[in-house]
Amino acid sequence: MTDVLISNLERDGERRPFAGHGHADLASAGGLTLMRGVFEPGWRWSTDIAPIAGTDSCQTRHLGYVLSGAMRIRMDDGVEHDVGAGDLFDLPAGHDAWVLGQEPCVMVDYSPETTGYARAEHIAPADDDAMVLVRKGYAAFNSQDIDTLRSIFAADVVQHVPGHGPLAGTHKGADAVLSYYGKLAELTDGTFRAHLLDVHGDGLGHVLAMHQTRATRNGVTRASKGSILFTVVGDKVTDLLELHADLPGDDAFLA
Repeated sequence: MTDVLISNLERDGERRPFAGHGHADLASAGGLTLMRGVFEPGWRWSTDIAPIAGTDSCQTRHLGYVLSGAMRIRMDDGVEHDVGAGDLFDLPAGHDAWVLGQEPCVMVDYSPETTGYARAEHIAPADDDAMVLVRKGYAAFNSQDIDTLRSIFAADVVQHVPGHGPLAGTHKGADAVLSYYGKLAELTDGTFRAHLLDVHGDGLGHVLAMHQTRATRNGVTRASKGSILFTVVGDKVTDLLELHADLPGDDAFLA
């Protein structure tokens, strides 16, 4: 019989005080780790977390839900966004943020990266060069930046696509791989995106990237989890092996 794993934020969680204006509580139950942040009026990342993190902007990606209150986010490029009660958000690393109004902003965050939030860590950055390259590739894929994708692929790169769908097979060479991406876009009217969930590396050029894809085809929107095992040699991706959580479903969607 499979165990049911239960944890309680108040009873079992770890409280991490901010330098001022609030705290974060973290707890885990089996495969789930969740952070609840209580950001009091006057809280700002650059004044209340930066002294702990030791970086100029927040380098944690957040996957969250706002329970109450509101917050303004400013990305490193100056673009601003507001989130409030009821909002879901996928916030990339590289931002400042502050509470709006006189009500505390309370949110929950299940990003794997929150395990290091509001905690000083005097160790090397988690991402090695290959992991950074893979993150760059996902960003380029989602923005349809073909020039950047071509720059990170070896000329003889190979992408292995499993299953029995119309795009299954081995795509050999940068042109063939980019053509495969083009066909994905064509089949989904340009809606296909692969959103990174987590990235793992071994420091030797092997990277496992876990993602959730989302696309709309024939009026049906599908979200599906999967991963790609990358091989990186030097500063080039040489091999990509796709893995799918629901391969028959993904095949049927594109058929």
